[in-house]
Amino acid sequence: MKTYAFLLSGEHNTLPKSEALALLSIFSTSFNELYLLDRCLIIQADHLDIPSLGSRLAMTHNVIEVLAICYARIESLAEAAKEMEIPIERYRVRAKRLQGAVLLGEEAERVVGRELLKRGFKADLKNPKLDLKAIITEEKIILGIEVARPDRGAFEARRPHRKPYFHPGVLMPRIARALVNISQARYGDWILDPFSGTAGILVEACLVGIKGVGIDVQKMLIRGAKTNLDGLNCSLILGDAKRLPIASSSIDSAVLDIPYGKSAIIEAESKEALLNESMAELFRVIKPGRRIVIVADQSIEFQVETAGFKIIERHEDRVHRSLTRYIFVCYR
Repeated sequence: MKTYAFLLSGEHNTLPKSEALALLSIFSTSFNELYLLDRCLIIQADHLDIPSLGSRLAMTHNVIEVLAICYARIESLAEAAKEMEIPIERYRVRAKRLQGAVLLGEEAERVVGRELLKRGFKADLKNPKLDLKAIITEEKIILGIEVARPDRGAFEARRPHRKPYFHPGVLMPRIARALVNISQARYGDWILDPFSGTAGILVEACLVGIKGVGIDVQKMLIRGAKTNLDGLNCSLILGDAKRLPIASSSIDSAVLDIPYGKSAIIEAESKEALLNESMAELFRVIKPGRRIVIVADQSIEFQVETAGFKIIERHEDRVHRSLTRYIFVCYR
């Protein structure tokens, strides 16, 4: 097994780790979680498909293959740099200092560079063949070779107001992609969003080769969502989440953001009725042994478990003072 470190995004407390672990279950033959140092998740994995992993991650800054882990002290770092095995390449070393760490990034870079120079390695800051990373936490320093850097800028380019069709109250692309990843949907799987709205979740799924099905009761939203999905492998259906026009046990996973707020239109006797009936329908169409991820503006454990799902993770996302999103990862 090789050891890897994921430098997790600080934009949410729990979702980045959940996303990384969900993708590890897809793209490695086996893995073990070792520990979490601040925002640095350390794992061991066999046959990890790094390119595929890197292309899907949304809430990780970079992934490094770990060469050494030492205490966050200069003498410990110098000793690690003396002993770590790296190819004889022109290298560049960059350090990332996490909140609470005492040792400065520039200090760490100098120490590693000095020890590698003694061993005959040459630095090349402009065109290195090898990018060495040092992640400095309060207690430890993780040294390694960067193997993946997700394109986080692409998510910024897909922010809702930059898409052809915009409607307020939607998920940001990085959150939407992370939820798709947490659902453990694989390339070629079918993913369902029964409250598809402007199709933000489906866009993120289809961009990584997952086939999407979106249902919405509003014609206006279906028309607008089609422009956002132009060129992507997705079907949109004008329909009701309480009566899904989908065969039983035919969908691999689902990610849904249940309607809430002033702009939401509820086509049911009440929101409670919508939840009860839509959860029962989701349980019918999802394949056994697969996941769904639900976003709501309230705790809905009772409705989810009554439908037959098992809740395996709970997350909270505080959007602003009057809105906290509750995220439930469920198993069929």
